[in-house]
Amino acid sequence: MISLAEDVRDIAGWPEIEWGMTEAEVREALAGRVGAITPVARFANAYAPFKGALTIEEYPFDVFPQFSHATRELCQVLFRARDADADRLERMTEILTACYGGPVERGTKRTWKGDTAAVELDTVKAPSHEEQLWLRWYPLGETEEG
Repeated sequence: MISLAEDVRDIAGWPEIEWGMTEAEVREALAGRVGAITPVARFANAYAPFKGALTIEEYPFDVFPQFSHATRELCQVLFRARDADADRLERMTEILTACYGGPVERGTKRTWKGDTAAVELDTVKAPSHEEQLWLRWYPLGETEEG
């Protein structure tokens, strides 16, 4: 289950990582649960050199710990479903709303904010992929762009 806690220790199966860890620290902490990505996945303000997998209820997600280009430290975690199935979107919305109350909605993006972190749920159309469901989790103070 995802938490709006101060760090990522409350993500089931990913308790060993914390905001601000280096790539080497995260790779060591998640040894055996992540594999290298070649080439490294690039995002607007971050990069992901490896990925893992996680199931939330029965829904599988690829998980990308992302590191800031500027600091080289863990700055967000992206959970990406390979499709934007309506049932998965509805269930993730229900789970997050049950835990954190109603989201702020802007277009297709739903955002839940806690005292120290935020979770965003959105559908994203990548250039060479079908529409995907993205769940971004990041500490507050990080940029809105991923």
